[in-house]
Amino acid sequence: MLKTGFAQEIITPPAGVGLAGYINKRPNRGFYDDLYVKVLAMELDGKRFGLVCFDLCNVAPRLWTLLEKGITEKMGKELYESLIISATHTHTGPEFRGETLNEITLYALNATADAAVRAVEKAFLNLHESALEAGSVYNNPFGFVRRYFMKSGAIVTNPGWGNPDIDKPESDFDRTISILAVKQEGRLAGLVCNIANHGDTVGGDIVSADWFGFLTREIQHALGCGLPVLIVDDASGDINHFDFRQKISQTSLKEAARIGKGYASIILDAMKDLKKVEADSVTIRNGKMTLPHYRLSEKEIAEAKHILETVPDIPKEGDFESQDLANKVPAALRFFAKRALDGYEKSTPSHECRLTSIVVGKSLAFVSLPGEPFNGISRAIREKSPFEHTFIISLAQSVSGYVPLRECFARGGYEVQPGTNTASPDAADIMAEEALKVLLQK
Repeated sequence: MLKTGFAQEIITPPAGVGLAGYINKRPNRGFYDDLYVKVLAMELDGKRFGLVCFDLCNVAPRLWTLLEKGITEKMGKELYESLIISATHTHTGPEFRGETLNEITLYALNATADAAVRAVEKAFLNLHESALEAGSVYNNPFGFVRRYFMKSGAIVTNPGWGNPDIDKPESDFDRTISILAVKQEGRLAGLVCNIANHGDTVGGDIVSADWFGFLTREIQHALGCGLPVLIVDDASGDINHFDFRQKISQTSLKEAARIGKGYASIILDAMKDLKKVEADSVTIRNGKMTLPHYRLSEKEIAEAKHILETVPDIPKEGDFESQDLANKVPAALRFFAKRALDGYEKSTPSHECRLTSIVVGKSLAFVSLPGEPFNGISRAIREKSPFEHTFIISLAQSVSGYVPLRECFARGGYEVQPGTNTASPDAADIMAEEALKVLLQK
């Protein structure tokens, strides 16, 4: 018999804590809406497992350490290894990376970890007999491949609204939105939604859960209850919400509301077609992959040094974004040149990443991916997955940066710029292969 339980805790940081997702520092000046850590706890055949999702840009190494310690001490190592822990990728949540944290950020870090441990414990105390329904719809009108071939043949990330030099997107992407409904005593008790898109809509220096928060609140409003909604990020390293056919501002709270409400409408409409999941077994597998790191060539080193010698050191006002590289903003050119040389000095050959899969019955599967993988990795996994409902959860279980496809490195663009321990060209192939091993091994 399957049992499930939900819990959530507020993790909104105090004013002054820096926000993650951009290059420039952004101490926050307050919040538009609260951030949460949300937990779906599950128990089947005596095995406990589940999903933990943070309204954060990423799960930083410091936070992983605290989570493992806290959950293991409270509920055991076996449970910790049976959870898939991820972030939504909002760019207006706290930044917990960096060499040192100031006092207020350290407070926010510890409070976030404590809240997550409480939520996990509470979710498993809330276990109740449950049924599952799942489905998907191939409809993601708010996501766009953000890397474009220009008429010159070059690849540019975020080339600008209405840019007449755009030829076409670099690729297509998997527009699947997957939905899992949890029912208790015949009533809808919670949802898990798997969507590919960046959480970089609000911008600025005020805390927000971005469109993920609006999606949740719109579903709750439509259903007339405080329904728990977990949103897990499908592979979105090369996907965002910018539609360059339109010359409008697409970075605002209003835009986050439009996108979140639009996704909510798609999900609510698709719920009538969900199918029952026979939750008669569960298999939990953990594995590791060695993610190789990029190594600069002598030519690339010389080019980086030349930029630092010739490009003027002109500070940039406002948010520092990916399109600044394409626009050859001096501050961006110098930043990435310095980052490349710094990475050459500090990078290790590779690092280990943890992968986890959870398979329920014969039709439902969750599989984790570290960092920000390009969507082609997700497509490769779904194409070979035998499970009708395959939820691919990125920014999960381990730390990594962008993982572009092999062919992207020769083309250039923001995401392939080298730094400390950035992914190498063969990392994407390795990631897809190892994720499938964890998902499919007997």
